[in-house]
Amino acid sequence: MALLMVTFPLLSNFLATSKIPDSTTNILFYLFIQFCFYAILSAILLYLSNRVRAGVGKYILKKTWRSDRYFFPNVSYAVIGIILISFFIISIGSVAHLSDNGNAITHSLQIGNTQSTIIPPSTVTAAPEVSSTPPQAFRFTPIPTTQNLNFKQSPKTTSFSYLINGNRESISFTTYGGLADYFSKKSHSYYSDPDKEVIQPLLENDYQNDNLQPLIDAIRKKSNNPNDQAKIAISVVQHIPYNWNKFYGTSMDWYYPYETLHHNKGVCADKSLLLVYLLNKLGFDTVLFEFSNHMTVGVKSSPDYDFYDTGYAFIETTRPTIITYIPDTYYGGFTISPNPHIIHLNGGEQVLDVSTEYRDAIKMKQLEARGQVLDQSHYAEWLRISNYYDTQYDT
Repeated sequence: MALLMVTFPLLSNFLATSKIPDSTTNILFYLFIQFCFYAILSAILLYLSNRVRAGVGKYILKKTWRSDRYFFPNVSYAVIGIILISFFIISIGSVAHLSDNGNAITHSLQIGNTQSTIIPPSTVTAAPEVSSTPPQAFRFTPIPTTQNLNFKQSPKTTSFSYLINGNRESISFTTYGGLADYFSKKSHSYYSDPDKEVIQPLLENDYQNDNLQPLIDAIRKKSNNPNDQAKIAISVVQHIPYNWNKFYGTSMDWYYPYETLHHNKGVCADKSLLLVYLLNKLGFDTVLFEFSNHMTVGVKSSPDYDFYDTGYAFIETTRPTIITYIPDTYYGGFTISPNPHIIHLNGGEQVLDVSTEYRDAIKMKQLEARGQVLDQSHYAEWLRISNYYDTQYDT
C-alpha cells in the first residue's frame, strides 16, 4: 500500500506535466511501462527512506526499532492520502495536459473496442500521402481517398469572380453535392477545445484536400507571382455572397471550406475558414482572428502593416475590402477589438506584401473622415480606390 501511495502521485504528476507522444500507438502499454517505472522508483525511495529511518533511530535517537520493515498504513487512510496528494500534484501541474492525456486514453479505449473496423495495413499503404497532419483524434483510423467513395454526385460548376490589380476576372470550379452532403452530416461538437476539436477538423480533411487541390492549382495558373495568387484567393472569398439567412437563423454550425464553395455563400466564420485554408495551401503564414461576434483572417506581413503588433495583416472576408482596412463599425454596432483570440495554422511560411494596400486603406480612411460630400478631386480619388478594390460590390 505504501508503494501505491508513492507511485500514483508520481504517475499523476507525469500526466499533468507531460503530454503522451502523438506517435504512441499503444497508449495502454505505454501507461503500463510508466507505471512500472514509477513503481520501481517508489520502491527504491521507500527502501532508502526506511534505511535512513532505521539509521536515525539507531545512531541519533538511540532507539531500537522493533522492525525495519516498511510502514503499513490503514487502507482507508491510504486511499484518501493517494487521492488528496494526487489532486494536489495535478493542481501544481497543468490541467490542460491532464485533459489532453485523458482524451487520448479514452480514445485509445474506444479504438480498442472498434478494432474490427480499422482499415487493413494494405489499404492504408495504398492511400495517397497528404500534405497536412491529420488531427490527433483520427491518427489511428486512416481515411480512404475519395476515389473509393461515390462523392462525385450532383456536380455544380460556379464562376467565382475576383479583382486583381483593378481587373475583373473569374475562376470556374466544379463542386459535388455528394461530398457537400457528406460534410453537412459531420458533427462539429466539442468537449473542451474548439480549436482542436472543431476548427482543426474543418481545415484538415483528406477528402477536402483531394477535391480542393484543383482550385489551388487554378489559382496558381492565374499568376506566377505568389503575392498575386494570395490576393486572387482573398478577392474570390470576399466576392462570395454573404449568407444572410444563416445570419438571421438559429444554426451555429460552421461550413467546411468545401461547403462554402459549393453553396457559394457563407457567414464571416465560413468565409474566413475558406480563406485561411486557401492561403495556407498557397504557402502563406496565416491565422484566424476570432472576436466575440466576428471572425476574420490574418496573413503574415511586415510589422509596419500588421494588426495591433500581431505580425499579421488584417483581412475582412465578408465583402470586398482593402487588405489592412478595418471597418469602424459592423452591422449591429459591433466594433473590432485589439485583442482577438488568435488561431495559428501550421504549414505556411510566406509573407504577403501589403504595402500598397496599406497606403490605400489609410487614404480611404482619410477620405471617409471628410464626410458624405467630397469635392471633385477627393471624389475622384475615392472612386479610383473603390473601383480598384471593388469596395462597392454588394454581397
